[in-house]
Amino acid sequence: MPERTDRPVVVVGAGPVGLFAALCLLARGVRPLVLEKRREPRPGSRSIGVHPPSLELLDALGLGPAFLARGVRVRRGHAFGASGEIGTVSFASCPGAHPYVLTIAQEDTESILADALETRAPGALQRGVELVSIAPHEHGVELVVRDDHGTRTIDAAAIIGCDGRRSATRVASSIASLGLTYEGAYAMADFPDTTRFGDDAAIFLGAGGLVESFPLPRQWRRWVIRRDAEGQGDVTIEEIADTVARRTGHRLPRNEARAPSAFRAERALATELARGRVALAGDAAHVVSPIGGQGMNLGWRGVATLADALSGALARGDDPTSVLAADAITRARAARAATRRAELNMWLGRPTARAVDRDRVVAALLLQPVASVLARAFTMRGLEAGV
Repeated sequence: MPERTDRPVVVVGAGPVGLFAALCLLARGVRPLVLEKRREPRPGSRSIGVHPPSLELLDALGLGPAFLARGVRVRRGHAFGASGEIGTVSFASCPGAHPYVLTIAQEDTESILADALETRAPGALQRGVELVSIAPHEHGVELVVRDDHGTRTIDAAAIIGCDGRRSATRVASSIASLGLTYEGAYAMADFPDTTRFGDDAAIFLGAGGLVESFPLPRQWRRWVIRRDAEGQGDVTIEEIADTVARRTGHRLPRNEARAPSAFRAERALATELARGRVALAGDAAHVVSPIGGQGMNLGWRGVATLADALSGALARGDDPTSVLAADAITRARAARAATRRAELNMWLGRPTARAVDRDRVVAALLLQPVASVLARAFTMRGLEAGV
């Protein structure tokens, strides 16, 4: 029996990956329906880096200019070690129309995507709706969902679960997620920018551990530290500011800081990224360490190829199961490659008594032609090859 064309593809989760998935489906002629448990968008800067391949995907959706207007273009990153500045990574040699990383608060990212979805498909985003169960059948998937009016069923052509690390879609599909938590604890906060870095990023690789610094719009700056001990509990502005001052010499304006948070770096990969007509994407499918800023971008890359595969099958009237399974293999390969890159970033930032030796290694990496390869890796090129 050919596929019915009137049923939506249901996207569970209205974070940046879920909203992006819906827009990709819509651009390919598929009707999306986005279900989000939260009634209101989450505030805060959170994930801030948009890499060049993602900017190209946003361009294809007609959203590149909106992102560029609200973000900061980071064209260089400075590396500092025990002996001072080691060198600079420039993204100028990176291919494509965007030789930079764009920093933009996640709340702005979600706002741009949600507004675009509402403009292009009014009512496609439904908030305050919780997934209860999934029941695949021969020609689709039936969802039971709950909202303020009680429970109801939705007959979908397929489901894309973009509902985070503890994905209800994954649980309802009986798919496991295997991973681990890395040693070491981290914290971050945003401060008014009092540095001379301008639109440049900075990474400090001193003996005490990693400090990262990234510009944000409106003259703010994100600071990330590796904490001195793993069991410190809740983070405070004082801890972050004291650590930054001790390791870098930069004095941060504590009274104006915002959004302090502590986190542990994790990795995880679902045992299946697609089962039947249910596909997992974003953190529901794979979690990589946030050191390096790959997670949201990896999710976007994944749902772009997923939307291609799914829309093609539905347009032909085919059961999409086989194309979703094939696409899942490619996406899992990219997730493993991103994990390896994140682990390298964390290794470079660990505390060490041999900081001078590490400085020599990093200095060698920043020499041409290796520096151009490093810049491509930092901007998430080559993941499609699994390297």
